[in-house]
Amino acid sequence: MYLVTYDTRLGALVVAPEGPDDLNDETTALVESAGFTWRSDIEAFAQPGQQDHQKTAWITWRLGQLGHAVLAAQGQQQPEHTP
Repeated sequence: MYLVTYDTRLGALVVAPEGPDDLNDETTALVESAGFTWRSDIEAFAQPGQQDHQKTAWITWRLGQLGHAVLAAQGQQQPEHTP
């Protein structure tokens, strides 16, 4: 399973596998060819930039074609916590 969402704190579209079993050569090649890079700090692929609904829809569709279940969510701004 994959989560595809826009992370407002990172300022990036994120493609996150549920676990290592979801990563394989074909899926990695697909996501990287779409301009995403692996970020080990968040254990997900990310593409910096503005929120792009077309890119979200496209990558969700392609992951589904490869047999992955995909949860796509629109990113939301989280309020800053002020102590």
